[in-house]
Amino acid sequence: MSVRDVVSGDPLLVAGFDAFARHGFKRATMADIAAAAGMSRPALYLRVKNKEDVMRAVGAALLADSITRARAAADDETGDIATRVVAVLEAKLGLTLGLAERSEHALELLAEYGRVATSEAAQYTAEVERLTARVLAATDAGADRCAVIATALVRTVQGLETELDDAQRARKLLTALVDTTVAGLTRS
Repeated sequence: MSVRDVVSGDPLLVAGFDAFARHGFKRATMADIAAAAGMSRPALYLRVKNKEDVMRAVGAALLADSITRARAAADDETGDIATRVVAVLEAKLGLTLGLAERSEHALELLAEYGRVATSEAAQYTAEVERLTARVLAATDAGADRCAVIATALVRTVQGLETELDDAQRARKLLTALVDTTVAGLTRS
């Protein structure tokens, strides 16, 4: 499913996503969003106060989908530990890479979402870390150690999210890092 498909159930979210993807957050206007949604600007303002509200709503939908995929990966006990950890982290990395496929403004949009929805973005990151630590705990490395390593892995994913020009390389680096990390934990 593409990142745009995630918001497809609500014309306002589709319009906001498309306007932000096309123009970036700073250049997108409420007029752009209203026109794309097939609404008048007064009708748009009945649903949202400003484009920050639109950004929060679009971002919330994307993060909810990403967390659903991360939870499913963490809960899938048929795969080995490394595969499950990669899948949890790929839910986060894939969101950014998918956004980059649709927009040259991906990094700006992520930064703006972090600005307008600081606590939501922090909660999302904390949940990805928690899920990663939970899967790593199957190595019997100890909860505290797994939590620290999960934080390090998520921070690494955040770094990989800046490599938008080569998604395949970013995914390959993630897999190599997780494989090495899990191998080290299982030997301990």
